[in-house]
Amino acid sequence: MKIVDFRPRMVRRFTRPDSLPSAPGLVSRWLGGITDRVIQRRVLNRPSPTEKPLLVSVGNLALGGTGKTPVVISLAQGLAAEGLRGVILTRGYGSSLPGPLLVQADDLLAGDEARMMAGVLAELSWPVVQSRNRPLGLRFIEEEKIQADVILLEDAHQTEGLPRHIDLLILDSWRVKEKKSCEFLEPATGDVFPLGPWRESSSGARRAAAILVEGSEATPARSTLGQPVFTFERSVGLRTIQGSLPEGDTRKWALVSGIARPERFEVSARQCLGGEPVLSVRCRDHARFSPRLVQRILREMESSQAEGLITTGKDWVKLSAVWNDERPVMVLDLNLIWRGKENALIHWLAERI
Repeated sequence: MKIVDFRPRMVRRFTRPDSLPSAPGLVSRWLGGITDRVIQRRVLNRPSPTEKPLLVSVGNLALGGTGKTPVVISLAQGLAAEGLRGVILTRGYGSSLPGPLLVQADDLLAGDEARMMAGVLAELSWPVVQSRNRPLGLRFIEEEKIQADVILLEDAHQTEGLPRHIDLLILDSWRVKEKKSCEFLEPATGDVFPLGPWRESSSGARRAAAILVEGSEATPARSTLGQPVFTFERSVGLRTIQGSLPEGDTRKWALVSGIARPERFEVSARQCLGGEPVLSVRCRDHARFSPRLVQRILREMESSQAEGLITTGKDWVKLSAVWNDERPVMVLDLNLIWRGKENALIHWLAERI
């Protein structure tokens, strides 16, 4: 498979491998200490949460690519199934609109992930609010009298001035430690930005009420810090968006993604296809897909003799407005399956509402 990487060199440098990070060096430990102190001051600047609705933050320690958006969607679907009303509050990365605003799935100016969430959750009557200033977004929800039992704060683990009752932390890396014949999960991070791909050190896990990890093997039920650990797996499938595909179609496919971890998307696409695509075009996270970028993609597809396009859900909400090619298009849909006791995380949250 030919790989064409349009991402800036700095972004490519910070793409994390799927292995445990190495121990930070002396300079990185010094820089990480400064970062931790700055973030801790932000945390101290958070106001006390109100009684209702329940404010639940979903965040991580890494610079993206840990599945925050799929986790938020899965939590919203699970809580809605329990009869609970809610709202998603997101920053709206990649959007020029500061907000706050109610996001519509067809709003070309809203953030890509915000639009995708709005489309998926519309039938559940869970609105999505986009606001670059998240505390202002909370006031908007209150002033608009949007009824909610819970507000999911997307990507807010390090956000200043934003209250929350519960912090859910998605870990990208961890180790298993044994204590008194019992296994515990220990958070692990590496070099912090700008020397590496981490927002803060593993000490940021202390702020979490619960830990979320992706894994197919047995995972300890508690962390070394005492938090409950909930584990999920990804379930993927291809959905035809444009054109018709006969059963057993074996055409040559091109992959296009503008996400933090394109390697995972490529692996999932291979699994669904049962074969190797001819091309993968990697664009920067939240790429805007200007006409010029689309023409570059089409030239690469012609050069590789690609006969169809496979992309992600969040990329297609932007590509669909500017894509003028007649070849078949499929979207790789991603859903989460929670391991262990059925709906354990949803019940854990519902008990606290």
